[in-house]
Amino acid sequence: MTKNEIKKQMDAVPLFHGISIEEMHCVYRRIRKNLIANEVDSGREHVGIILSGSMDVYSVLPDDTEVRLSKLQAGDLFGICNLFSSYDRETILKCRSDCDVAFVPKEEFRHLLMSNEELMTRYLRLCNDKIAFLLRRTENLAMQSCRGKVIRYLLLNATGSSGETVVLKDSKEIWAKSLGISRAALYRELADLREKGMIRIKGRQITLLKRELLENIGCGRSSLLLEREL
Repeated sequence: MTKNEIKKQMDAVPLFHGISIEEMHCVYRRIRKNLIANEVDSGREHVGIILSGSMDVYSVLPDDTEVRLSKLQAGDLFGICNLFSSYDRETILKCRSDCDVAFVPKEEFRHLLMSNEELMTRYLRLCNDKIAFLLRRTENLAMQSCRGKVIRYLLLNATGSSGETVVLKDSKEIWAKSLGISRAALYRELADLREKGMIRIKGRQITLLKRELLENIGCGRSSLLLEREL
């Protein structure tokens, strides 16, 4: 990727769009599929800006279990939430595909933020969004019931005029990891809900046939409404 191509891609990143970053120095890297992105170029000392491709973000639990938290794609950044803190959240970023990434030293990134009010405002908004997302994920992972986790996901991701359809973007294996449960447990809960007539499954599409009943079994209507507001 040429220098001009990198600049063009950087301008397409929402955080930087319309903001002059001519003086910002970055190191470009192509990271191959299945490699760990935050092990490249001392990731803990840099902010990574994804120019193309996608990555899965995993959190490592005390028992070394990896729980999938989210998916990052072109325009997203990593290593950005602890710019002003020494705290380093234990996460693994695994490339789902070949990725083009620009690495910017955190010290330089902080200087750019402090000198540009608009960029600082965008950064704070980004951090607020990430906090809200992590609160939702933490609440979901804290639920003890596998069924509760599955139902909660279905309710929060259902679309349509009555919120009755969920279209899975990832495999069921990745879905199970994002919920912090085994693939066998996910298949078991889906099969049971289908047998009880609460859902219908066709390929990657899941239809909620009895949404109100699912809400009563899951986390409750009031909690769901509150989470959507976040």
